[in-house]
Amino acid sequence: MLKSYHLITPKGTKDILLEECEAQSWIEEQLRGIFSGYGYCQVVTPGVEYLDVYANQPGNAGSEHMFKLLDNEGRIMVLRPDSTAPIARLAATRLRRSVMPLRLYYNQRVYRQKGLYSGRRIETAQMGAELIGADSTRADLEMLHIAMEVLAGCGFQDYRIELGHGGLCGLLIDGLPADSGQKEGLRQFIREKNYAALNDLLDTLEQSDQTRAIRHLPGLFGGREVLDRAEAVFQEREAREILAYLRSLFDILRRLGLGDRLLLDLGFVNDNDYYTGIIFQGYVQGLGEAALLGGRYDRLLARFGEPWPAIGFGVNVDLLTKRRLEEGWQRPAPPPGALIWGGTGYEALSLQYAKTLRQTPGMTVENSVFADLAQSEAYARAKGIPQLHEVGETIKIHVL
Repeated sequence: MLKSYHLITPKGTKDILLEECEAQSWIEEQLRGIFSGYGYCQVVTPGVEYLDVYANQPGNAGSEHMFKLLDNEGRIMVLRPDSTAPIARLAATRLRRSVMPLRLYYNQRVYRQKGLYSGRRIETAQMGAELIGADSTRADLEMLHIAMEVLAGCGFQDYRIELGHGGLCGLLIDGLPADSGQKEGLRQFIREKNYAALNDLLDTLEQSDQTRAIRHLPGLFGGREVLDRAEAVFQEREAREILAYLRSLFDILRRLGLGDRLLLDLGFVNDNDYYTGIIFQGYVQGLGEAALLGGRYDRLLARFGEPWPAIGFGVNVDLLTKRRLEEGWQRPAPPPGALIWGGTGYEALSLQYAKTLRQTPGMTVENSVFADLAQSEAYARAKGIPQLHEVGETIKIHVL
């Protein structure tokens, strides 16, 4: 006999109930207010995209981690594993004649099979912002500032932003006389800060200034002093230009009073290799993984026909919701202000009366579906509804 799964949800998914729904809605309200306050407009992309949107894209989510299906013409489609690529597609097609830069934000779900058996979610509520068509220091600062405001605006005072640069690691690794497997291994060990494995792999390569610099990358983490240490290690002109740029961003944010929220991680290597400039992630104390992740991706839009620069970040709304609930945050929905019961023959009048009451700002009214007044009163008391309005030839208000 085949096992039935009709009473459970698939692995990596869950039902969201009551208090959690309220907490998630509150988080979304805060983010929506922040994004729109900066002039960002909401867009929504399809939950299903053609695989071509992600295929052959540097740093794509990995085809093996995507949920795939076929349309009626045999074309491969995927559940949206990432929001950045679809928004790049949308911007380069539907919005290509818009005034630049584009400021867009989204609130949608992403689906990834990665970590299916590790307890991680395969369905994630995600909100984010994308600034398309601007490659200035001001654009980078705006996005970093919004990221900080997002975490602070959701009530987290114990947050930090870790800042790195997507070009630094690539600058050192891409020029090595190593095969693609070795280079990917180096990125993985730097990402994991696995010093032993990194040094073992580097020992198999020809030693140079680059290999010596790579050995230092995982340890270049901390405050502004990291840049001073890095300058003693990196000799290449491009690397020094990157360090100077990070220093300028750090100093501006410090003048804004945000320096204590900012850390530098020059060994920050993200799974998405398409980042070309600054990369950053946001952490909240009590969460074991990044709640916010983003960076500059100046080459992605060219895949869709428009070589526009862009920067953006995504927020894991599920993680922020989880943390708020763990902190004891509650915003329980208040009970309705009144329950309306219409006697036999007065059902239509009771509906009209309830509609009139709802026109009062902030007034919530329920209609009783019970056959008699006693059942309606018992229901109202159980839910904490303060008034029962009895509609008949006259209207009687029972204060409970």
